[in-house]
Amino acid sequence: MEVDVAVCTYNSERYLDACLGSIRRNVPYNRLIIVDHYSTDKTVKIAKKYGAEIYFENIGLGYARQLAIEHSSAPFLLFVDSDVVFYDDVWFKESIKIFKNESMKAGAIGVDTPVRYPDWRQKYNEFWFKYAPKITRKKHFHNVYFLRRKAIEGIKIPSFLGAYEHNFIKRYVKRKGWKVYIVDGNGIHYYDFPEWKGAWLGAGARLFGEINVKNLPYMLFRRVFTAPLKALPPAIAHNDPAIILHNSIYWFRFLKGWLKTRKIYNAKTKNSNDYCQSNSDIYQ
Repeated sequence: MEVDVAVCTYNSERYLDACLGSIRRNVPYNRLIIVDHYSTDKTVKIAKKYGAEIYFENIGLGYARQLAIEHSSAPFLLFVDSDVVFYDDVWFKESIKIFKNESMKAGAIGVDTPVRYPDWRQKYNEFWFKYAPKITRKKHFHNVYFLRRKAIEGIKIPSFLGAYEHNFIKRYVKRKGWKVYIVDGNGIHYYDFPEWKGAWLGAGARLFGEINVKNLPYMLFRRVFTAPLKALPPAIAHNDPAIILHNSIYWFRFLKGWLKTRKIYNAKTKNSNDYCQSNSDIYQ
C-alpha cells in the first residue's frame, strides 16, 4: 500500500531528527514531504538529511496541511507532527489492516500517541490521574493521522487555522460518508505548550462548537476561574507553586481566544481565496 508522509514544520530542530528517523525506521513510505513555515533554525538542514521534498509557506498551519495534501500523490497520506517519535510499527500495521478491510470504510485513522507535556503540566496531569480515577485520558485524533485520498477529495482547509485543522479534516471525512478510527501509537509526543497555544485552542473550541455560547458559564466556573484551585493540590504535592501560575495563565489565554474568536479568524480570512466554507458552515 503506497503511503506518503507529510510533516509541517517551523523551527522544529529540537525533535525533528528523532521524528524523521523514527518515521524512516517504522513507515515504508513512498515520499517524505516537509512543508516549512520559513524556519530560521536547522529544520531545513535536517529535512534535507532525510531526502525530504521541501515546500515553503508563510500563511499558517491550515494552509500547510492543504499544501501537503496537494503535493502528495499516494492513495494514503500520513500526517505526523514534527515533535512525535515512534518506538515501533505496530500502529502502522494495525492502520493498514483497517484500511484494507473495505467493510470498515475507513477514511481516516488517528494514531493516539502518549504526550510528554512541560514539567508543570505533566505534574498536574499525573496528580489528578492518580487521585481522581474517574478522570481518564481520552484518545485523540490530532497529532498523527492517516488519510485515505478518496476521503479527502475536494477538501479545502481554511488557511487561517492555526489549530484544530485536524478537526476540520475529520469532519470533512465524515461528511463524505467515510468513518474515522483511532489506534494506539507506541511513541511519544513532545508537547512543549507554547504560550500562544492556549488562545488558539480556545478559539478553535468555539469555532468548532465544542464550547458554544450557552456553555460559557460552565467553562468559566469549571475551567477558568477554578484553574488556580485545581492546580493547588498538585502544586502542594510536588512542592511546585509554578503549577498554579502556569495553569491559571493557560486557561485565561484559552478564554481570551474563545472570546476573540471571530477577530482572530476574520482577520485571516478577509482576503483568503482558499477559504471555501461559509462562516455558517464553520461557526456552530
